[in-house]
Amino acid sequence: MLTCVRMLQPTTLDEAYELITTRHKTAPLLAGGCWLRLGKRQWPAVIDLTELELEYIVKDGDEYAIGAMTTQRDVETYEAFQHLGGGILPQALSPILGVQFRNMATIGGSVAGRFGFSDIIPALLALKADVVLYKAGRMSLEDYLTYDKRDILIEVRIKCEQPAVALMALRKSASDFPYLVGAMRHDAVGYSIYVGGRPGVAVKAKRASSILTAGRENAVAEAGEAAAAEMFFESNSHTSASYRQAMTKVLIERLWYTVTTAGDNAGEVPAWK
Repeated sequence: MLTCVRMLQPTTLDEAYELITTRHKTAPLLAGGCWLRLGKRQWPAVIDLTELELEYIVKDGDEYAIGAMTTQRDVETYEAFQHLGGGILPQALSPILGVQFRNMATIGGSVAGRFGFSDIIPALLALKADVVLYKAGRMSLEDYLTYDKRDILIEVRIKCEQPAVALMALRKSASDFPYLVGAMRHDAVGYSIYVGGRPGVAVKAKRASSILTAGRENAVAEAGEAAAAEMFFESNSHTSASYRQAMTKVLIERLWYTVTTAGDNAGEVPAWK
């Protein structure tokens, strides 16, 4: 249960930024608070972002802008996202616990939390999403995941037109945390592979992506081997590091099949080998 001595509710971004950088440098930002509520720590202060008017989805030119306080459920049910990237965003969000949870959890909290078990971060990486921060401005999500300065995430931006992308998560049961999540993108530049749930936050498998882009014979199998070798895996209560490593190879094969058949029979997935 979330407990705190003071609940601060800034009404402007200037006020919120001043709080997190001067008076309450260690206070957590409350953006839905679904995971923060599970902790047992009593915080001296918590900064609630609900008064900042960051709950929206708008089409801005050739992009969609998603406010940081927009709920997962609103993103999941937004009409345009049912088709963008083959519906990768609803696909990423629908397995997350229950509708009641997704009506509280926010996109900003999901991204800023950088959770290793996240379904949404690999999906957004495959969409080449950018984030907009109050002080640092706009940057790629990939860069933001290693950004270590205190700032406020304002919105997530996604291009309206998307090339072939795919997302797959391996979990023990339908609503369980995934023990491995993979996403893939194929565009004019080539292939990009992202793997999370290792159990670390999703990162790009750079060598595997290069191998797949080169398109040599047996490239898919070689890319799977490369990803399993270049990434760090750990064991936890969900599964072992060695199993995650082995399943990464299969995950990449399935993602590649889905991406390459996106304009044909993308719903058809090959049998496990």
